[in-house]
Amino acid sequence: MQKIKTIRNKIYPYLICIGFVALMTLSGELVKGKLEPTNIVMFYLLAVVIAAIRWGQGPAIVTSIVSVFVFDLFLIPPYLTLKVDDLQYIFTFISFLIVGIVVSTLASKTREQVIQRQKEKLQTALLNSISHDLRTPLSSVTGSLSALLDNDAGLDESTRKELLETAFTESERLNRLVGNLLDMTKMEAGALKINRKACELRDVLGVTLEQLKEKIGDRIIKIDIPKDFPEVSMDFLFMMKVFINLIDNAIKYSSADTSIDIKAVALKDKVKIEIKDQGIGLPKGDLKHVFEKFYRVERPQQIMGIGLGLSICKGIIEAHGGQIVAQNNPDHGTTFIITIPLN
Repeated sequence: MQKIKTIRNKIYPYLICIGFVALMTLSGELVKGKLEPTNIVMFYLLAVVIAAIRWGQGPAIVTSIVSVFVFDLFLIPPYLTLKVDDLQYIFTFISFLIVGIVVSTLASKTREQVIQRQKEKLQTALLNSISHDLRTPLSSVTGSLSALLDNDAGLDESTRKELLETAFTESERLNRLVGNLLDMTKMEAGALKINRKACELRDVLGVTLEQLKEKIGDRIIKIDIPKDFPEVSMDFLFMMKVFINLIDNAIKYSSADTSIDIKAVALKDKVKIEIKDQGIGLPKGDLKHVFEKFYRVERPQQIMGIGLGLSICKGIIEAHGGQIVAQNNPDHGTTFIITIPLN
């Protein structure tokens, strides 16, 4: 599925460019009695520039070549044939092709430079964000341990316990951040190995909730899984990471007095799992971006994170041959919907 999607994304710009050529040809047909053919060439040159700026050199060169042939077929007499009676048009064709290739090369290089600069700025911003998010728990752990090691501090037992809990909580958070960065690195390198075995979904959720019990506290978690729910072919540990990220998100972005609902149904050849919270939901404009790497939704709450959790969830689910989407509930809150093939 991913391979087909990649191929489709590569072909798509070329199809759009051919559509541009068709549009320019239609425009030329409308004005060919009023303008000289050599002036109509400018329409096609515009298509080449747009293709180069939007999609790069390859689609732009294809646009140039197709434009020459279409221009000859439809706008140069004798029509609907590649035969040319006037030699000046041959010169026009050659000149347009050369100009088109030069323009496409220059425009695509400019585009690449702009993209590179944007990447550099983004990388700088991301490094600053990551370093900040890593320094915060490190500072908390260091500060707590320093206070505990200071024999002259005169700490009572409750303060010592509080410092130890802070150090433990922040070290867990640091471990998750580093783990997410390592998982993302593996995914981008194509080294994420999924070991699928038949698993009971209840077991995966049970271990997940056990790991999150400190965060869950008194929060109500409702689980609705039919008794005859089939075993699912999946990687136990990686699916735990998915559920930990999604349930942790639900805890962060919803009130402690609301429940988190987990529901699973078996369809014909796949299972559907829903994780629903009753929080403030996602802004409409963010729904299609939440699974992007390092993307963070603007929230009124100051919640820490580097925006990798949902991106990793997407990568793991897609490695299982499944899909994950987010949608806002009709009343309030967000539902994450996972579908995984049974086999």
